[in-house]
Amino acid sequence: MGLGGTIAKEIDELSFLRSLIISNNNFHWFIPNEIGKLSQLQEIEMQYNEPTGSIPMDIRFNLTKLETLRISVNQMRGNIPPSSEACMNLKLLSLSSNNFAGSIPLEIGKLSKLHVLYLE
Repeated sequence: MGLGGTIAKEIDELSFLRSLIISNNNFHWFIPNEIGKLSQLQEIEMQYNEPTGSIPMDIRFNLTKLETLRISVNQMRGNIPPSSEACMNLKLLSLSSNNFAGSIPLEIGKLSKLHVLYLE
């Protein structure tokens, strides 16, 4: 089962954090916007938890060094968000096994460094 509860909003005080890996736990929460303030993040892995809601705008617009984003096997919902110019270093994007709806955003095609895309 692993850890549970929520991620503290004070996570943004970890300003030099490069990897945030909190997979295989029992978190039932929305992904906090404060994660978007961790400008040095290169990797986010939040697989096999139970977060709900959508991907915060701050993650898509502020994490310019992000190379890996895995948010698979959760309860995320809504449309798959369009990427932004800030996501241009993204090499792996895994959003599979969630409750996303709608179409694949055209902006994903502009991610020139993207090598792996999981959307099943």
